[in-house]
Amino acid sequence: MSQTPVPIPSGSVSEGVPAWLSADAAAWASARPASWARPLWSILALLATVVAAIAMEPVPVCSDADPCGPDWIGMVQMGLAVGLLYWYARLPELTLVAAPALVGIVAWEEIPSFGWASRAANLAVIAALGFGWAAAWARLAARQRQRRLVERTAGAEHRRVELVGPLRRGTIPITAGLVLCAVAVGAIVLGLRAVQVDERQAAVATRTEAEVTSRTDMSLRVRTHDGRRITVDALFPEDYRLGTTVVVLEDGSWRRLATEPYDAFGWQLLTLAGGLPGLSLLTTGILARRRDTALRLGPVHALRMLERLDHEGRTWVYAADDAAGRTPLFVCTCVPVLPDADDREEPGAETGVVHDADGADDIDDVPITETRLHEAVMLGAPYEGGELAFITTGADGTPVVTHTVGPVRMPGPGEGPVGETPADMDAASAVTEARHGDGVDRADHVDSVAAGRKPTDRPIRWGPGAVARVGGLALSAVIVGGVHVLTGSLMTDGLGWDIVPLLGLLMLISPAATLLNWRVTADREGVWLVGPWNVRNVPWDQLRAAVYTPDGSVEIRLCRGDLWRLPGLGWPWVERRLGLRPSHTRVVEELTVLHRQPELRPVGQRFSRRNGLPLGPSLALVVGLAAASAFVG
Repeated sequence: MSQTPVPIPSGSVSEGVPAWLSADAAAWASARPASWARPLWSILALLATVVAAIAMEPVPVCSDADPCGPDWIGMVQMGLAVGLLYWYARLPELTLVAAPALVGIVAWEEIPSFGWASRAANLAVIAALGFGWAAAWARLAARQRQRRLVERTAGAEHRRVELVGPLRRGTIPITAGLVLCAVAVGAIVLGLRAVQVDERQAAVATRTEAEVTSRTDMSLRVRTHDGRRITVDALFPEDYRLGTTVVVLEDGSWRRLATEPYDAFGWQLLTLAGGLPGLSLLTTGILARRRDTALRLGPVHALRMLERLDHEGRTWVYAADDAAGRTPLFVCTCVPVLPDADDREEPGAETGVVHDADGADDIDDVPITETRLHEAVMLGAPYEGGELAFITTGADGTPVVTHTVGPVRMPGPGEGPVGETPADMDAASAVTEARHGDGVDRADHVDSVAAGRKPTDRPIRWGPGAVARVGGLALSAVIVGGVHVLTGSLMTDGLGWDIVPLLGLLMLISPAATLLNWRVTADREGVWLVGPWNVRNVPWDQLRAAVYTPDGSVEIRLCRGDLWRLPGLGWPWVERRLGLRPSHTRVVEELTVLHRQPELRPVGQRFSRRNGLPLGPSLALVVGLAAASAFVG
């Protein structure tokens, strides 16, 4: 894949811009955060300690002296814990504020209240929060180191090409964040108002002692001392034994138990549903706008480097002297800068990427063919989450200014862009797999698979094996049972830590549906792909390659830059050590054979009524019924 890079047009940049050479680029790459600072470890540590704290926390008992009621501090505590699971990965800036705030709440509210087991679990939560805070600080410090290294290499700042057109970065996230935050604030106001109304009603109500004679799932039947029999709603009817005396507050037709004030659970849940994504979107939009504004104000540091656009529309950056494109430094998604807003839909015709209104990037339907290395000038300092601009050469040989619309990401070992042709792509995939595999030549293995296959008139089907189905069934049982138990706990105990594992279980619906029912079928027209939520048909002329990635995912890559992915199907390291060849590896090998050798494709056509159905909606319905049974049961 070695080739001469496309030169940048002369006169398109100012003289004296230094080159980003391999030695300086290697120093920049080595300044990345240490492996312990990866967000995954912080997320796992917080999840494990929170689950332990939930298990160790005693269930509070309502009484006249200590009535149950809305726990607003607990809502904030739980909201910060759920938010940190996302902020660890995407917003370390917000982590530096949220983690200490949660530490203070846990230390003030949880540790002094319960026994030693609960105290130890909450101390572990504080330790996990400290670890996550240190990891976020390390990531931000690494950004500073990388920025200083680039500034030292670039030397003097340069006046850059103007980013014409209105400033749009962050507009939609900021707007959506403000709307969601307003919803959260409104929910808090309405919840507090409802609590105040209940308190005023209770203050003027008559206190009546009554004996519990029977109970249902949602109410108590009591007999007052004057012989009246009344029914009163109860959130925790199981806490009141038959024959015990309770205090009922009455004011006309209004009545409730003195131990159970108004529960603002619904308002609290709406607050979290609006506040957490709202705060995340607002912070993301503000950071993106601030960084883009810094690029526009100039002058900025500039460096000469090489870049390559892959078939998925991503830009891969290389050192200026890496003419073979062997060592990518980072990858990002860019769009051209256009002179007016009316042309914002044009970039897809040239780069294969369109930039939608909310600042996200989507792959366009136009095939990407220009994947050669290009000389370019990078404006700004690259680091995780940074904003950059590039001056490069367009398809017509004229200078083009592009800017990032997504985060800068450093590739993992062996990761790189797709080559210029499907054959190059397959070779690159084979090299990657050889690096992570057991030394077997991938091309020879595919040839052996082709030698053992003969044309057939029936469609060829692949799906999960017995082990995968058993794992999927076990995971589904855990999800359904866990959702039922945790939903019931939320109903009886109110909003608390239980919502954290509940949300985690809901996120496992897609992996469970994938393990149970993924399916790939090849016929004479193309390939039918059944994932957890949808069914997709890919004609043979649009299929580019099938790849089994080092993280155990199956990727079906298309010529138009699209991607169909089944994540987490296998464990490549275990499969290599045990010499296993499960169905998800066979589908990659045999699809590669069918893609390369059309004469081996099935002759029979696949009927649409037998395409298969995704299991995700059905499994989600079962989980919803399990949650509903906790409400009515």
